[in-house]
Amino acid sequence: MVVVAIYVFLWVLALNGASNMVPLLAVPLVLAVLVAFGVWLNRFMGITPRQQHFEPRRGDASSAPAAPSAPTETGGDQGATPPAP
Repeated sequence: MVVVAIYVFLWVLALNGASNMVPLLAVPLVLAVLVAFGVWLNRFMGITPRQQHFEPRRGDASSAPAAPSAPTETGGDQGATPPAP
């Protein structure tokens, strides 16, 4: 709430003469409009948000087994190498 009050105060200053602040203050408004349009468009097209998937805690007895861990070999660099010229 304090941030909104400061933002409104800065708009009041910008509209009363500090015109060099207008482009900086317009950026959050433009971003908010773009995000709101994207959310509206998703709802208009019937796209529902995806559900978040969380892995269960390790100490939980009712949890499914965790994914297997990576191999513990120490055979040097296993990363991709660039192609030879």
